[in-house]
Amino acid sequence: MGDVAQGNSKTIPVSADTFRRTRHVGTPAISQDPERIKVVHTYGVGLHSTDCDPNFGDPRWQQRQVLDFVDFAVEAERLGFDGITVTEHHASSMTCPSPHLLLAAAAVRTSRIRLGTAVTVLPLYSPIRVAEEAGTLDLLSGGRFELGIGRGIPGEVELTVGRVLSEEELMRRWVEGLELLRIALTEGDFTFDGEFMKVVRPTVIATRPLQDPLPVWLGGASLGTMAIAARNGWSIMRNFGDSRQHREAFEHYLTVGAEHGHTLSGANFMVERFVAIGETEEQAEQNLTRLAREFRRFIALYADGGKRPLAIRDGEVMVDHGGPAGARPAIAVAGTPDQIGESLRRTLEETGARRLLVETFSREEMKLFAAEVLPALRARGEGRSGRRSVGEMEEGLI
Repeated sequence: MGDVAQGNSKTIPVSADTFRRTRHVGTPAISQDPERIKVVHTYGVGLHSTDCDPNFGDPRWQQRQVLDFVDFAVEAERLGFDGITVTEHHASSMTCPSPHLLLAAAAVRTSRIRLGTAVTVLPLYSPIRVAEEAGTLDLLSGGRFELGIGRGIPGEVELTVGRVLSEEELMRRWVEGLELLRIALTEGDFTFDGEFMKVVRPTVIATRPLQDPLPVWLGGASLGTMAIAARNGWSIMRNFGDSRQHREAFEHYLTVGAEHGHTLSGANFMVERFVAIGETEEQAEQNLTRLAREFRRFIALYADGGKRPLAIRDGEVMVDHGGPAGARPAIAVAGTPDQIGESLRRTLEETGARRLLVETFSREEMKLFAAEVLPALRARGEGRSGRRSVGEMEEGLI
């Protein structure tokens, strides 16, 4: 990623007791309990519609998608998923431009499941605003919120800055925003003097999280992004690359984290998969065909006839043209429960990850996955912590 000039911050000394708090949080964070395999279900609001020809501009259709997500979160908790996340996109077929509002609704309907974003598009907002909303969600949920942040798909940042940004300027904004977000979440009475953002008076965010520190997941693909997360002790979510690339990123992440005093493991490393599951292979292929159709429609609407560029390193919009279902998301897997379980187990083993971010696209598939795949994954994962020393990595041991 290269060195990028970052803003300079100044902090006014305050009592350690003021900002380092020990509070009881009932549900362990996703990255805790490294010996367990944990599975988080993500949700693209609007992609789960069963309407054959939906009117995306109809507020009543949009309302159904929003309410369906909240019901889905309740069901995910009942079925035993470790967490649920919502994605942020700004396209007519996906009614999730405001993920924090949706999670606020889910927070008051659930009590145990972890709630997160995958991801909040940081360049669209003031990092201080994101920190305050994260704090509010953590208070509202009783300490169950996990903040996922990312750069977003090209074109989305233009919504706020009103002009096309070069890749270099977008990167500088991204890195500076991450630094200001880190400071806002962890320090009090801070100032900030950046290229794009300035805080001239000593400031503290209005709503501080119950969790200290608040779990942060950084979405990205490059080794530079892995290093940023590792230096800050943040976790990683990835949806781009093959198993070899994930493994390379994982090992780089652990090495940089150790250099900066952080004990990281596969429990801090999450890989995403779309799942088309059925009792039979034929049912699974039918579900895959439906999944592929919904994503083709989303991509076509988002791209707006080629007027908006698609991300070149986002597995959710990368297309695999092989297989009987035709073009489909590159991160999709399809099969029976046994086949899906074996595929995901192999993903964990090959990449080093101990966390999975999955998305099924119907309630029936979600229930089948929870009933048959979740228990099998967890049973096979018992007894391995996912921790590897730098020495083990250098020797090529697992």
